[in-house]
Amino acid sequence: MSSAPNQMRSPGPMLSMVVLLAGSLLIGVSAGMWLAPLAAWIGPALMIRFARDQKIWRGFGLLAVGLTLAFAIAFGGIWIHFGGVLPVIVLAVFYGLLWALPYLADRVLAGRLDGFAATMVYPLAATTLEFVYIRTSPLGAWGATGFTQYGVLPVMQLASVTGMIGITFLMGWFASLANRVWEHRTRLSLMRRELWPFGGVLAVVLAFGVLRLTLAPLASISQTARVAGITIVTEPGFNAKYQGQWETAEAQQAIHSLRGAYFDATVREARAGAQVVIWPEVAGIGPVADDEALIDRAKDVAQAYGIYLTVPLGSQFPDPAQLQENRLLVIDPDGEVVIDHLKYGGVALEGSRSGTGVLQAASTPLGVISGIICYDADFPMHVQQAGQLGAGLMLIPSFDWLTIDPIHSQMAVFRAIENGMSLVCQVNEGRSMAVDPYGRILAQTDFFGASDPTMVAQVPTVHVPTLYTAFGRWLDRLAPIGFLLVVALAVLRRRGEGG
Repeated sequence: MSSAPNQMRSPGPMLSMVVLLAGSLLIGVSAGMWLAPLAAWIGPALMIRFARDQKIWRGFGLLAVGLTLAFAIAFGGIWIHFGGVLPVIVLAVFYGLLWALPYLADRVLAGRLDGFAATMVYPLAATTLEFVYIRTSPLGAWGATGFTQYGVLPVMQLASVTGMIGITFLMGWFASLANRVWEHRTRLSLMRRELWPFGGVLAVVLAFGVLRLTLAPLASISQTARVAGITIVTEPGFNAKYQGQWETAEAQQAIHSLRGAYFDATVREARAGAQVVIWPEVAGIGPVADDEALIDRAKDVAQAYGIYLTVPLGSQFPDPAQLQENRLLVIDPDGEVVIDHLKYGGVALEGSRSGTGVLQAASTPLGVISGIICYDADFPMHVQQAGQLGAGLMLIPSFDWLTIDPIHSQMAVFRAIENGMSLVCQVNEGRSMAVDPYGRILAQTDFFGASDPTMVAQVPTVHVPTLYTAFGRWLDRLAPIGFLLVVALAVLRRRGEGG
């Protein structure tokens, strides 16, 4: 069987390069620091078109270059934070080569198949790659395709069924089918027959999303809590300034002042009616010897005002060789620590001791509460535990920086949809957000654009069951099986033709 591209007149070299550049730019401006949901659908379709018009290895090489450009555009401003230009070059080349693999698979296999099977090569390859990447990468879900659809709420609801990887599959299927339509555009009867499966699935996804948002169960708003997020603005580089010298008189005075400001703001918000108060990541930073006094004071305040107080610690040890501890305590109105969580995500980047990744949840009169820290939210397989524990409210203290504001907080919103829980992310140097179990924004405030980064929201605390919580990452497992099946089918077809 001849591939469809070979049956058509190939475009000239100049037009091919225009297609490659356009695809690269569209992918680049729809991910990472940027947000352009429609561009994220069109870019891969153009990249497939380019690959199919080239010889296999020449196309793969040029695609890798184009995708390197795309990743540099999307994430270069973020990666430069980790050491200048060199990390940007190394990571962009790595991801360019890695994400060119699904296009290589499509170029090699799709032409040996026909009909529905031909349109499945790219989406299954892309989904399989993302499945392996998210499970093995120390960066977690950073770079996942689904994040490009933030803000498109009907599409985002698919995460409650399949996790984000379902969005990856749907977008990949569109890119592949768009090329199938282009290659057979003169065969209208064939196109009608092959378009309806995707059209039907897309219609169901959109209808499900709209209905889920429109008919959100009353239970999700029948029980709410007033949550206050507090961030005290400090001098730039406060933590770095005292790193390694937390015991000095100057550092001790700065810590005392900072903690006093947090407790004063906590009392203010409690008196205003807050039932839950959350501080940002490492708001309680200081020598480990000071932790007990901080915790005791937090217990007294929680008990005196009848609140759930979320206190993030940044325990610094006198021995420089001993890793710091990035901890999260949730203290109940009885003054008891009901959650004691040690950060597990991205700890190698900050030099912290790693937690186990086992989440905790506390059953309270407000509902089931769970908590994680910042980068922890970028590991969907761990956060899924919260949904399985029936959490209705997830508390996430975070500490970001300018170039990942607001994308990092927006990424966490998908965890809320997947696991049927409201989410409050209080951020230092970033976007603080409170969202309901459907990803709808209840409140937000940006550290860099607000004179007072305090955030207050009335947040639903009832868990909303989801298929993702009930059945796990089922599509993650089906995608590799499906990809192996289309590979086997392509091999059998080729053998049959050779015989």
